[in-house]
Amino acid sequence: MENIDNKININHCRTNDNLQLFLKYNEEVKNVLKDDEDRYWHSVSVSLTAQNLADVYGANKDDCMVAGILHDYCKCMSINEMLLMCEKYNVELSDEDKQADGCIHGFLAAKICKDKFNINDEVYNAIYYHTCGRPNMTILEKIIYISDFIEPLRRFRDRVEEVRKMAYINIDKAVVLSSEMGLKHLKATNKFIHSNTQKTIEYYKKLIN
Repeated sequence: MENIDNKININHCRTNDNLQLFLKYNEEVKNVLKDDEDRYWHSVSVSLTAQNLADVYGANKDDCMVAGILHDYCKCMSINEMLLMCEKYNVELSDEDKQADGCIHGFLAAKICKDKFNINDEVYNAIYYHTCGRPNMTILEKIIYISDFIEPLRRFRDRVEEVRKMAYINIDKAVVLSSEMGLKHLKATNKFIHSNTQKTIEYYKKLIN
């Protein structure tokens, strides 16, 4: 794999002071995502972006680093594989969860990482809700939710630069912008929309108003 400096704009991101902790999880994720190099670099970039946002909002940088690097731990699994693993790890999925299959990898990753790495509850929730969001997220949850959307390697989102700028000014407004864009994309591609996505938009719109 390429050197990180060749993949990520390091003016946007930098590693955590606790380098050994970063390297520990980095090796784990590199191995799990070895068949999808772009997904691996995305995970690294989310981790680094989250640490930058931690500086702005006073969040725990180690938690941001760990949640960021692990958030897509199960992303390379097929839907059938994820459903089987959810049964194995006792991840309860509602009918809605199963229909919103783009969210399942977060639900599963949180549980596997809890069992494998003994992550704390805050990191668990940040991984669990990083795709669909939820009302009244913690600052760590919001940081991972937004970092997943704005990390520098992202190139496919319309108006992503607007969200990137807003993330460092008002993270609640950034949550609304990114959620609305995600909702628009889901509708355009005829994907099932998890109710948490709409609830997230409504909650944070009301909050910022």
